[in-house]
Amino acid sequence: MALRSLITLILLSSFSLFAQAEGVRFALVKTSETETLDAFTVAGGKWTEKVKANHTAVLIQHHAATLLFDTGLGRQVDRQFKEEMPWWEKPLMQYGAVTPARDQLDRAGIRVDRILLSHAHWDHASALADFAEVPVWAPYEEIEFSEIATPPAILPSQFAHRVNWHPFEFQPEPFMGFDRSLDLFGDRSLVLVPLDGHTPGSTGLFLTLEDGRRFFFTGDASWRLEGFTGPKDKFWLSSRLVDNDRAGTHAQLRKVHDLLKATPGLTLIPAHDAQVQDRLGYYPRWIQ
Repeated sequence: MALRSLITLILLSSFSLFAQAEGVRFALVKTSETETLDAFTVAGGKWTEKVKANHTAVLIQHHAATLLFDTGLGRQVDRQFKEEMPWWEKPLMQYGAVTPARDQLDRAGIRVDRILLSHAHWDHASALADFAEVPVWAPYEEIEFSEIATPPAILPSQFAHRVNWHPFEFQPEPFMGFDRSLDLFGDRSLVLVPLDGHTPGSTGLFLTLEDGRRFFFTGDASWRLEGFTGPKDKFWLSSRLVDNDRAGTHAQLRKVHDLLKATPGLTLIPAHDAQVQDRLGYYPRWIQ
């Protein structure tokens, strides 16, 4: 009887470990934060108030791979910014003290298997050189954009190390209201969707945990959650500076707005919204 109980305990423990291994979890890796005017980030914002804005990478552990969604600001960002950012853009694009994602992950012995870019703008691709050995997944349109765009959108030195691009195409598989998608591991836990507008190949990521909670990482389609709940565009000058296709970006805001109304449990995580991200916490805190 004791032997049978012991065998049962071992089997249950093994099943628990297997279930955990089969899961997915994520952590927000904050690499920098800054303050900016509320009005600069969203249409109708207040000129008398400031809001926090983050530069983050999203660390994702799936049983098949460890991924980063965007890179945050990297080890070389001060030089990149000083030498290549146009002088007239520097006051608008300032950032705070930087703690690169590579430094944070190296201290914990975490190895990244692939990088997914929401888009190739300078503050999302800054740390590509810190992970020069890691394949970088992006749509063909975004890879081309990285090759032809100029500062302030792209800082050329961020791509000078011969990025190990892994181009992909979305498949005609509907997912969460999007006509096309790419299921990264075939289990619907990590699904990419096109969010083109902000840049030609902007990409969103749906992440679904084992308990059914679903998160949508929306890149820079909007800098703030209010952009989707409104929906509200960016401040008109901001949009002119950063949105490659303003009408296309607005269409994505409307689509995600409708999706959010139809899916009350969905959590949206814009790339720079510190208020949203503060509620989730930061690496080494995991969401699982």
